[in-house]
Amino acid sequence: MVKTQKDKPEPESIPTFLKRLEKDDPKVMTDFCRWASSSSRSAKEIEGIHEFIEEAEHRIRNSRSKLDRVEAAEHLLKLLREESRRLGMHERFLATICGALCTYFQNRKIWDPAVQACEFLVGRAITDEDGVGFHERLDWLYRQRAKKSTE
Repeated sequence: MVKTQKDKPEPESIPTFLKRLEKDDPKVMTDFCRWASSSSRSAKEIEGIHEFIEEAEHRIRNSRSKLDRVEAAEHLLKLLREESRRLGMHERFLATICGALCTYFQNRKIWDPAVQACEFLVGRAITDEDGVGFHERLDWLYRQRAKKSTE
């Protein structure tokens, strides 16, 4: 059987990942994180990685998205923890993305991913837009998570 152009899977690239994200492909975050973790990424690909992360964060917070938000956030946070320095992610970018994820989960009382996002920011000594650390917020999240486990 001869494979036609339609039968060939598209090569992994940012536009492909963005299309899959738009369609709420459940494996897109796993595939993207594995692809982005490769050490052979060009400057243009790294710029695309930043774009994808912004779009993924938006999709996680979007109420119409059918992605498993907790799983997607965990993949995204793992990528940020392990690769953010190598991928040249600025602290403001990280604060914006992780802060938004933390707020999303905090508002829905899903404590574990909120704590993970905040712990990452505190661990890297990244401050919020007011120049204040995330320590107080993390302390509050710990108390909320502890309260939930005793209920």
